Amino acid sequence: MSSKSNKKTRIITTAVLIIIMLSVLILVVNQDQIPNPGNIVLNNNETQPQISQSRTTEEIHINIIEIENDPDYSNKISEITAGPEEPIEESTIPSTTNPPVKVKREYQDKFDRLRAKYNNDDIIGIVKIPDTVVYYPVAYYDQYTEYYLERNLYKTLSAAGSICLDYENSVERHDPNTVIYGHQMYSNSMFHTLSYYMDEDFFNNHRYIIYNTIYEDNVWEVFAYFKTHISFNYIKIFFRSEREFLNLAAEMKERSIYDTGIEIKEGDRILTLSTCTNQESDTRYVLSARMIKNKDEIPEEIAAQMANAADDFN
Repeated sequence: MSSKSNKKTRIITTAVLIIIMLSVLILVVNQDQIPNPGNIVLNNNETQPQISQSRTTEEIHINIIEIENDPDYSNKISEITAGPEEPIEESTIPSTTNPPVKVKREYQDKFDRLRAKYNNDDIIGIVKIPDTVVYYPVAYYDQYTEYYLERNLYKTLSAAGSICLDYENSVERHDPNTVIYGHQMYSNSMFHTLSYYMDEDFFNNHRYIIYNTIYEDNVWEVFAYFKTHISFNYIKIFFRSEREFLNLAAEMKERSIYDTGIEIKEGDRILTLSTCTNQESDTRYVLSARMIKNKDEIPEEIAAQMANAADDFN
């Protein structure tokens, strides 16, 4: 009886071992059919590295642009094998686009004459402060701002340089803060006029700035003027949120020598003119203005100068 019992036990043990071995074999076969977790499988046997959860917003923005530029991206996206979605902390999600998205634009051919005059397609606009000497084409070089601060509009090295747009700005977008630079020349040229705003009467009589680009004409009303150390980042172009932009505008108002009573609100755009004080090397005069959205609110004489700024420039 003992012998029969032992034999039965051996048979059961062998059967259990066989079942275990078959289960392991099935798991191994199924594992080979699972896509490599380090890659996302696309059509046509293509692979793309999986985006790490630690990627920055800017890097993800670039990846999105690269995928959208692929004519087959919609087909590829539909065939992506997606894994379980991991929760993302709310603080890592920007509430505004960074950088601002490009908008549909229509070129104004009235800038053709200006560009032809200097043989320079880097001219992207014109800036004018009525009843002052500030009336200049605005140049743009997208690699670094100093390029046109060291060159005239003919691209020849020049101490006076040119009036130029910050290299991080772009007329292809509606940037919240558009920054324009110019030297303060003792010959009263370029942005020397900004120093005159220290006089309150001058300030009150020169409250409008015309800044037209190759795509749009606008008048901007001055809301702040101040002298500052360059440690204040008033030239900030990109903002993670509307609140961050409004905080910058509020600080500009706080630093302003004069109280204009103009409030910067959500959706507003501002124009910032900057020049050296010629006092301390790391200090600047800054004139900031809010774009007038409703053209009917622009004084008639200023509106006429805005419309003809590019045509009337000699």
